Amino acid sequence: NALENGTTRKKIVIDGFDSRLPFYYIKPSGNDSSKCVILLHGITQSKNSWVYPMTSLAEKYIRIKDSLLNRGYTVIIPDAKFHGERSHEADYIDPLLLARNQDTQRSYNLFSSTVKDVRIIMDYIQVSQENSSVLSFNVIGYSMGGMMALQLNAVDERLDRVVACVAPLDMQNGWVQLGMKEENAVKLNPISPKRFAPLQNAPVTYLVATNDDWYTKEEAESFFDEISQKDKTILFYESGHFLPEKFVEDAIEGIINE
Repeated sequence: NALENGTTRKKIVIDGFDSRLPFYYIKPSGNDSSKCVILLHGITQSKNSWVYPMTSLAEKYIRIKDSLLNRGYTVIIPDAKFHGERSHEADYIDPLLLARNQDTQRSYNLFSSTVKDVRIIMDYIQVSQENSSVLSFNVIGYSMGGMMALQLNAVDERLDRVVACVAPLDMQNGWVQLGMKEENAVKLNPISPKRFAPLQNAPVTYLVATNDDWYTKEEAESFFDEISQKDKTILFYESGHFLPEKFVEDAIEGIINE
């Protein structure tokens, strides 16, 4: 459907890795669609969090999205597995309960399948693009979405720039915090973002809260030091997991600072 200023938004549904995969494809007026930013939401949120101002964080998400559109970027916003229109894939339970329910398989699939799905979306956009311009893909992810952005950047070489906002780095500790027993949570170690620091392909901007319950400042600094990519930036905020207004500008800068 057509939005203001000639912007168009489509909801596209394709076959994902192991289920149907809905995402928004938002294109600004006159854009050749060659510059794309994939926006990845946090746990319990959905693609609608980037579109409808349901919470104060969603309002910040929307400012990021709108600013990117104003700068000529096409924006791609998927639902993570078990979220939004994909809630039925986990029998509509709150994704936070995956840990308390000791559901290691679904917890693992939440991340691994979503990362595969984003790669499938990239394939789809490349195959269906309307012109011969070389596509560029960038990613901004918040919290769980930031974790997925780092995982994606370790396995796919098509990304130009990645911004990970308050991304927890230790899957085992995080799921224990949410109620999973240690002996179950240890099975999630293979997909901990902290393991992927040396494998980051594209330049990374890591936005870190100094009073975050999901990681320490020291863990964030250690992760950042281990990123082998020379073009990298770390920014600190004196806040908890919900970053202040300034992060909106910094996240955008992490993408357009080419």
